[in-house]
Amino acid sequence: MLNKRRFRITLAWTLQTVLFVSRAGSAETAPADLSRLETLIERQGRLIAAQEARLAELERLNADLQERVEALMTNGMAFAPSARVTNARAAQAVPAAPSAPDNAAARLAFTKPNGFSVVPYGYFKFDAVHDSARTAFGDAAVYVLPNSVSGGGDEDLSFSARESRLGFAVKAPDHPRLKVTGRLEGDFYGDLANQDSYQFRLRLAYLDAAWGEGWSLRLGQDWDAFTSFHPKMLDAGILAGTGHLWGRRPQARLTKVTPLGDATRLVLKAAVENGYKNDVDSDGQQDSNASGIPQAVGQVALETRLLTRRDTVLSLSGLYGEERTRRTPSPDTYPVELVQLAAQLPLADPFALQGTLWAGQNLDAYYGGVMQGLNLAEGRAVSACGGWVEGVYDLTDRWSLALGYGLDNPSDGDLSLAASRTFNDRYFASLFYLVTANLMIGGEYALLRTEFKEEERVTDNRFQLSGQLSF
Repeated sequence: MLNKRRFRITLAWTLQTVLFVSRAGSAETAPADLSRLETLIERQGRLIAAQEARLAELERLNADLQERVEALMTNGMAFAPSARVTNARAAQAVPAAPSAPDNAAARLAFTKPNGFSVVPYGYFKFDAVHDSARTAFGDAAVYVLPNSVSGGGDEDLSFSARESRLGFAVKAPDHPRLKVTGRLEGDFYGDLANQDSYQFRLRLAYLDAAWGEGWSLRLGQDWDAFTSFHPKMLDAGILAGTGHLWGRRPQARLTKVTPLGDATRLVLKAAVENGYKNDVDSDGQQDSNASGIPQAVGQVALETRLLTRRDTVLSLSGLYGEERTRRTPSPDTYPVELVQLAAQLPLADPFALQGTLWAGQNLDAYYGGVMQGLNLAEGRAVSACGGWVEGVYDLTDRWSLALGYGLDNPSDGDLSLAASRTFNDRYFASLFYLVTANLMIGGEYALLRTEFKEEERVTDNRFQLSGQLSF
């Protein structure tokens, strides 16, 4: 802007000097020529003034937009556990990520009279899935059903749009000591087991208050505090039951971010969460609620830049809780335990490697143990270990490829039923193409294998085609 003003002043002085010289140096100059020169000077002045006003307006709009985007990014919109993706250019092609509003979505923001700003965001998604064997749960596969349940592993075809998502990011009016934001998000997976059911489901609903030097408090329903990122894939199950532990549940979470350098941060999280799982003993009360204590979660993470401009993330997480059953055959209190290592390593600008390793017991509420937590027949919690690894390669600005593997291995000795799932794994390959900045189409192939205590192993070849329009 300063250069523009100098240019205007210089141009005006130059034209005035030319006019003065023309008038003083030639008494014979035609009056018509002088008149045309004066008109030109006035026109140029008006054009410069209009341009300056337009530039000032654009700068004001840009500053306002930048403030909104920075507020959203600072308070977790770009790094919710499912939103940290390995390819920023293809972020909208990752259905597993809670679709954070981008610059385009920010333009849809509106401000209420009380000063609250609201940004709507979300996407419409269509999935066509063909399985060579029946799975639980169809369009969001977790494991392959045994032959005794599926009737011989019949193939299955499903069309679905229930992963379509709608959300609102909210920013409270400015406060000298607190930066307060909120988020509300839902989809239509309210009845996961029924592929034809489109029941609305609350995904996220929380408020976040940030203050001081890196402190923040989050209250409400959010992703589990131990989850830092998700595999990049099309399947809405995102490796549930095959190595990836995750969930969304009501919680109170305290976070402290400590800068260790220009591009390095230490992030500490401590949370108490509602265990939220099924009523195994059918006494009419959630088993985690019956214990009388919440699940406690802690995480320490290092975020730094090593080989590329994208952050490398290394984290160690732990979880402890209890569940209580009151009815026979095994009324008792059972621990819920988890230790997890996670790493996200951008090895080059177009390539990143990411994954987790974990071990624990009674983790069915987090899709661990192939969704088996308690063996009431023998009165024991089911121990399990597992993890997943994925490489993501950005072929071009529009094409992206992901290859990965996940496994979940419950302890055979903790299982007793013939149809108990003793091992579950998946190989997968996903291809994403951005038709436009907001329209993605993708294809995915996965090989799922589920082993059982006393039944034959069942294999599923899964093909998926998806289309997604983000806003």
